[in-house]
Amino acid sequence: MFQSRGVIVFAGVACLLLVAPLAGASNGALYADAAADAPSAAPDVTAVQVSNNDAGQIVFRISIPNRTELADTDLVALLIDADRRTGTGCARGVFGAEYALDVLANRYVFGRCVRGKWDFAKRPASFGGSFTNGTLTLTTNRRDLGRTGRFDFRIGAAAATGADPAYDFAPDVGTVGWSYHVIAPPEAVFKPPKRAAHACRFRPRRCSRRR
Repeated sequence: MFQSRGVIVFAGVACLLLVAPLAGASNGALYADAAADAPSAAPDVTAVQVSNNDAGQIVFRISIPNRTELADTDLVALLIDADRRTGTGCARGVFGAEYALDVLANRYVFGRCVRGKWDFAKRPASFGGSFTNGTLTLTTNRRDLGRTGRFDFRIGAAAATGADPAYDFAPDVGTVGWSYHVIAPPEAVFKPPKRAAHACRFRPRRCSRRR
């Protein structure tokens, strides 16, 4: 009897150890790109760290060590292929991005591919960006990326100085884009029904009848 009880206790502890790292933990991955693999005038992307929390908020930390600050002529574009199909989105057949997280002339913009063209008109509340100590940080929520659970992404950086802009691409042109898996509870995909919750505070009887 003691032996069977010990087996049960051991199994229970093992299950807790397996579950514990997932509870409230963040997910992350690191991607490397060669340094000085582009003209010196271009913002040189050397590494990208991507992470997300249980709320589905995704953070991209892009290392650009040859910049203490971004110039007005610098452009960095993070292109996201949310459905992982090159035949959809913008630049079909090449990458097929549905979303773009960009910084241009120190302005942070969020783009959606609409009928084959980029639309930067509406910026979601989850999107933000900053640059400090050689690191560009871009954030957004998976809800605003088509509720995707796994996506491919590429980064293009350019310095529009002179007649010929200088470019750096990560990963390099001709190679497969990087892939990231968002690990978050399923409920993080959906926005809470704010209007319904607000109405129930003033009409509790009506809400109780719906349930």
